[in-house]
Amino acid sequence: MAGKTPQREDETRMSLPVFSLKNYQIQTLAALRKFLEKTVELNDADTAFYALTKRPFVQPPNLPGLPYVCLRIPTGGGKTILAAHSVAIAADSFLRADTPTVLWLVPSQTIREQTLASLQDRANPNRRALADRFGENVRVMTVADALYAKRADYDGGAVVIVATIQAFRVEETEGRKVYEANGELMDHFSGLADGLRDVLEPGPDGDPTPSLANVLRLRRPMVIVDEAHNARTDLSFDTLARLKPSLIVEFTATPVTPQEHKPEKGIYASNVLYQVSAAELKAAEMIKLPVILRGRADPRETIGDAIAWLDELSETASAEKTQTGELVRPVMLLQSEPKSKDRPTLHAEEVKKLLIEDFRVPEAHIVIATGDTKGLDGVDLFDPDCKVRFIITQQALKEGWDCSFAYVLCSVAEQKSPRSVEQLLGRVLRLPRASRKRNEDLNRAYAFATTTSFQNAANNLRDGLVNNGFEKVEAKALVQAVAPLIPGMEDGGSAFLYEEALPDNVNAAEFKTNIETATGGRVQVDVASGTIRASGALTDYDRAALKQAMPEAAAKAIDALVHRSRGARLKAPEATAETIRFAVPMLTVRAGEQWQLFDRAHFLDIPWKLEECDPSPILDFFAPPRNSADEAHIDVDSTQKVKVEFVTDLHEQLSLTLALRGWNKSALVNWIDRRLPFSARRDITRVSSTLFISKALDLISVKLGMSLEALARANFRLVEAFVRVIAKHRDIREASAFERALFPQSGLEFRTSADVELVFEEGRYGYNQPYKGGTDFKKHLFRVIGDLEATGEEHECAVAIERNPLVKAWVRNTSKQPHSFWLQTSSDKFYPDFVALLNDGRVLVIEYKGEPYFTNDDSKEKRLIGDLWADRSGGHCLFLMVEKKEFARIDRAIARMAE
Repeated sequence: MAGKTPQREDETRMSLPVFSLKNYQIQTLAALRKFLEKTVELNDADTAFYALTKRPFVQPPNLPGLPYVCLRIPTGGGKTILAAHSVAIAADSFLRADTPTVLWLVPSQTIREQTLASLQDRANPNRRALADRFGENVRVMTVADALYAKRADYDGGAVVIVATIQAFRVEETEGRKVYEANGELMDHFSGLADGLRDVLEPGPDGDPTPSLANVLRLRRPMVIVDEAHNARTDLSFDTLARLKPSLIVEFTATPVTPQEHKPEKGIYASNVLYQVSAAELKAAEMIKLPVILRGRADPRETIGDAIAWLDELSETASAEKTQTGELVRPVMLLQSEPKSKDRPTLHAEEVKKLLIEDFRVPEAHIVIATGDTKGLDGVDLFDPDCKVRFIITQQALKEGWDCSFAYVLCSVAEQKSPRSVEQLLGRVLRLPRASRKRNEDLNRAYAFATTTSFQNAANNLRDGLVNNGFEKVEAKALVQAVAPLIPGMEDGGSAFLYEEALPDNVNAAEFKTNIETATGGRVQVDVASGTIRASGALTDYDRAALKQAMPEAAAKAIDALVHRSRGARLKAPEATAETIRFAVPMLTVRAGEQWQLFDRAHFLDIPWKLEECDPSPILDFFAPPRNSADEAHIDVDSTQKVKVEFVTDLHEQLSLTLALRGWNKSALVNWIDRRLPFSARRDITRVSSTLFISKALDLISVKLGMSLEALARANFRLVEAFVRVIAKHRDIREASAFERALFPQSGLEFRTSADVELVFEEGRYGYNQPYKGGTDFKKHLFRVIGDLEATGEEHECAVAIERNPLVKAWVRNTSKQPHSFWLQTSSDKFYPDFVALLNDGRVLVIEYKGEPYFTNDDSKEKRLIGDLWADRSGGHCLFLMVEKKEFARIDRAIARMAE
C-alpha cells in the first residue's frame, strides 16, 4: 500500500476507517462469551456446553476438562476477524488475564503468511480487534520468533504465535526445535513459583527443559484453529495436549459432524457452539448469492458464454462506479483439466492458449495459478490498473487465496464430484466491500460449466456450497440452475446462431477469411445471403477483432450482432411467480416536524448518571476467591465419575505464572473501568462509571474486610460483579422510563404509518437455521423459512396462519436480524414471531407464547408496545399475542379485521 494516494487506497483495499462487526458476528462472539462465562460459573465445560446447546459435549482425547468449541462460519463470513475478537473475550471471560498467550493455528503456509500480515498491520481490522482490548501491547510472532522471545515479551501484553499444526509436531524439523532445550529461553524459568515445576516437562537432570513447549505450558495458551477440519486427528490432539492449552476455539465452515464421529478411527466430532447461515451472510451483505448456473456441452462454447457475461458485468460495474464511485472489476476463474499422458486435455496451458488464439484475449489479461505456477504472486487484483481478468487453475485453489472481484466461475472440466468445485466456488462468493450493489447482477455469482449432464452440474454446485459451510436446504434454493430450454442449448445440441445483414458496399468475400480466422470460426460470413452469423455469445474481444477486420461501415452491424448473441439467456433468472410487496408500517414518534422510529433514545436520558445509584447490590454478585491452593482438584462424584476442576487449576496456575503488578486504588478503578464491555457502559460516561466503581470498592472493602491487594487479586471477579450490578440498575431504570413514555402524560405523540415501513425482501431475509420440516408452506413469502422448528407449538401456529383463507402471505419474522420487523421494549428490540399480510392489504402481527412465559414481565411489555403499534395504525394493523395453543383466536381476529 506504500506510495498509494488516499483515494487509491480506498479504491483498492476496500478497508473502512471504522470497522463495525456485522450482526451475525456480534451474536457469534456473544455465544462464545456466554459459554466461557458458564464454564467458569460451573467449573465444567461439558456441563456448560450442554446447558447452552442441549447437545452432548465431545471431550478431545488427552485433554480432560478442556473447553473446546467450534464456531461454524461459512466461506465469506470473516473467520479471521472473529478469531481476533475472540482473544479479548477469552482473556476477560475465561482466562482472567491481561497478558494472554495465543497459539493461532492455520492450515497452510499461505494462510500463515496472510494471517501474520493482517495481525501485524496496525491499520488492519484484525489487528485493531486486538488493539481495542490490549492497546499496542500486542506481539505477533512466528515459531522462529518465539524461540527467541523473552519473558518480558509475554509479561508486557498479549502474545500471538501464528503457525501451522505441523510446526509443533516433533517429527518435523521445526517441531523438534519447539521441544529442545534453548538457552535463549532460560529467563522464563528463573524464580519459578512453587507448584509450577510440576506442570513442565523435565530434562535429563530432572529440571524443567528451557524449551518453547515449556514456555507455552507455563502460559497455558488459548488455541485458535483456523479451518479446524484439517486438525482433527489423534496426532493433532496429542500435539496440542503436550502444550497444555487453556481452551481451544475452532473456526471452520465444515466441522466434523456427530455422524462422522468415529473415535476408534481417530475422528472426533466438533462441538459446534454456534453456526451462521448463508441467509445471515447474505442479509449482512457479505456474499454474492444466488449462484447462477449455465451449462454447455462444448468447452469452447462454455468459455465464450462466460467471457461474454464477464464483459456484460464489466459494463454494469462501470455504470455502478459512475453512480456510486465504488470500483468493482469483475474477474473470472477458469478451472482447467489435469494433464494426461493418455489423452489430450484442456489443461491450464491449453486453456491459456485457447483464450489467446480463439478468443483474442491479450496475454497480460491471464495468469495461471496452480500448484506449480504461481502467477498471482505479486499481483494486486484490487488495483484498478491491474490488467488480470482471467485466473486459470486446475483442481482447487489453495485455501487462503481471495479476491472479492471474482464473479464468474468457468469450468471446462466435466464436474463429476462436488469436491472439484468446492474451494473454487468459495473464491467467487465474497461480495466486494461487503455491501450490496445497486445493480442486482453485481450481487450474484455466476458459474459456467462444461457438462453433458446439466442436472449433475447443478447438484455438484449445490454440494459445493454445502462443502463451503451452507445448509443443504439453503444450497438448493441458492443455486439457480437455468436449464437449457432454448433449442440448441439442450445436452449435445448445436450452438446458438445469430445473424445480421452485412451493410451495403461491403465485399463479403473479401473479409470472410479474415473474420472467421479472427474469431476461431465462431463468426462466419455467408456470401450467398450477405449475412454475418455468430455461433454462441460474442465477447468484447470478438467485437474488437471484428471491427479491426471489417470496414468502419460495418460497426453498427457488429455491435448489433454482439448484443443479440449475448441475449437474455445470460441474464439472471427471475422468479416467474407473482411478486408480492409486503411492507409493514413501523411505530414512530414525533420529533419536531419529523417522525422517527421509536427507540430507546426517546425514553432514556443519556448519558446515565450511574454514580447516583446505590452501590450496595454489588455484594449480591461478588464473592472473594476461596483459598484453595492446598486443595486437590480431582474428585469423584456420586456416579463414580472422575470430576476435573479444570478452571480452578487453570486460574491458580496463571495467578502463579503472571505476577501481579503493584496496585493503588486509582489504578484498580481505572483498570476495572477499562475492562467493562461496551454492553455494560454503552450509556455511561467514564467519569460516572469510575465514581460508581470507587464507591463500590470502598463498600466491599468495609463489608468484606478486603485489602487493596486482595481486591486486586480478585480483579476479574470484580469486573463480572460490576457488569451484573450495572445491568440490574439499568433494568430497573429502563423499565420505569419505558412505562412512563407510554403513558399519555408523557407528551410523546405516536403514529404507525407507511411513511416509515419495513419491506420484506428475499435477498435481505436473514435467519440462523432453515426450516427442515415436512409441511409445505405455500403462502410463506420466501422459498426458505427461517428459524422455524419442524414440530412444536410455534410450528402449529404457523400452520394455523397458513390455512386461513384470508391470509395472502406470511413471514416467519426472525429474531435479531437486520431486516426483520421489531418494536422497542424497555431493554431491547422485540421481534414478534409471525407477520401476515391479509388479502385486503392489512397486516397482522402474532407473538406466540407458551404458558410459562405468557404472564412474565417481558410478555407484558411486548403486549403493551404491540397494542400501541396496532392502535396507532388507524385500523390497518392488528397485534395478537397467542398462548397455550389457542390458535382459533387467530381466525377470529382475522375475521374481525375483514368485517
